[in-house]
Amino acid sequence: MSTLPVEYVRDTRLFREAVEGREIISFEVPFHKFFARKEIVYLSMVLDYDLRKLENMITDMKYGRVVVEKLWALRLDAELFKEKKVLLPDLTSNQVDGSVEEVEGGHVMSIHVNDVKDLVRVAVFDKKSFREVWIYRRAPHPAVIRYAAFI
Repeated sequence: MSTLPVEYVRDTRLFREAVEGREIISFEVPFHKFFARKEIVYLSMVLDYDLRKLENMITDMKYGRVVVEKLWALRLDAELFKEKKVLLPDLTSNQVDGSVEEVEGGHVMSIHVNDVKDLVRVAVFDKKSFREVWIYRRAPHPAVIRYAAFI
């Protein structure tokens, strides 16, 4: 009997939430190792990489080729590690605008969703052998997600 390979990219549930009086469609982010399909849009945007190519490369990680490693996803208002779900706004279902600022060793992108300013901030830092990506989502459901990208 053989085992099936692990699927790293998964479809997750969508949620409707109210932030500053505006309705935002968000998706659930797996807390470790696995990726939501809509999460790859964030990575593709900040790593400046083709969406389909990146999704295929992450899917191929089941064969041992690590491209992007999700280190963790944490809700900042939770006591326990997996007590509350990490939610990120869906960039394809909401109106999105943003700005980019250069910082030492990388850049920070501020994402405005449905006229809610700076709801999500994404930072990318260039290291010697990889790129470190941090996604910060502010209140009402504050969260931090950290990745290491070997692209």
